Amino acid sequence: MSRTRAFAALCCLALAPCAAAGAASDDWNAPAAAASSTTSMSTLSGNDYPPPESPISRDYLKLIWSDAVETATEPARWDRDDWRNAALVGGGLLVGMAVLDKPIKDAAQRSRSASTDRVFRDVQKFGTKQYGLPVLLGFYGYGALADDSNAKAVALDGFSASVISALVTSTIKGVVGRARPNSGLGPHHFAPLQGDYSFPSGHATGAFAFASVIATHYDSVWVDIGAYGIAGLVGYARIEQNAHWTSDVVAGALIGGLIGHHLVEFNRRLRAEHSAFAPTLGTDGQQLLLTWQF
Repeated sequence: MSRTRAFAALCCLALAPCAAAGAASDDWNAPAAAASSTTSMSTLSGNDYPPPESPISRDYLKLIWSDAVETATEPARWDRDDWRNAALVGGGLLVGMAVLDKPIKDAAQRSRSASTDRVFRDVQKFGTKQYGLPVLLGFYGYGALADDSNAKAVALDGFSASVISALVTSTIKGVVGRARPNSGLGPHHFAPLQGDYSFPSGHATGAFAFASVIATHYDSVWVDIGAYGIAGLVGYARIEQNAHWTSDVVAGALIGGLIGHHLVEFNRRLRAEHSAFAPTLGTDGQQLLLTWQF
């Protein structure tokens, strides 16, 4: 799972205060740790998927809390390769800031027109709750009507991933304090804790969080192309609209994508572990049977 940890150092530091309290109080974390060595379930779909929680339940609140604690404590489980990968990604972003951000910004602005502005103003909304929440509600509605556990889990995991990744991004934005390209201050202007919020892109974070959750739940190259294609257009829209530098968009994409993918896998293990201890109601043809598996 080292690929999902590559950039998450910056992400997880933003949630670190949650870790100590969550580890002590959340009884969902013990099953997750016990199940960490289980076989990947990434190919499950429909009713083969462990039944998800009700969105209006204490169990779902526990799940979101467990997701936050998992994100915050992930660096403690990194090995040398994970830290090396994080350093390489961070170094790449620094190079992008120094060398590529301004030329890409200038090229994007030269190609702007009234028609492209209209298109990309709408496209960028896929990285916000204005479009994202209806998409998740659509997945849950379909899952409820078709009795499709996987579709319902997409909605629940997508909401959790979007909330957590947005919290991470907002925290980093405030700390870094990078000026936006439309400020005219250039790509290297930083005023930490002073109210500038360019790095990383929140729209890219949201779009790639949604995309990675959908793509991880469905083992299809066409789903991958569709989900990540739309997310990529959201990222470009933020550059075209002169609202973000390219490195802002790349950082947001990594935060949202890696958190979304990792939390889907984490929640699968949680649900599989808990469903193994859930009671089953059935019949042998003569009597009603209530059974548990241990």
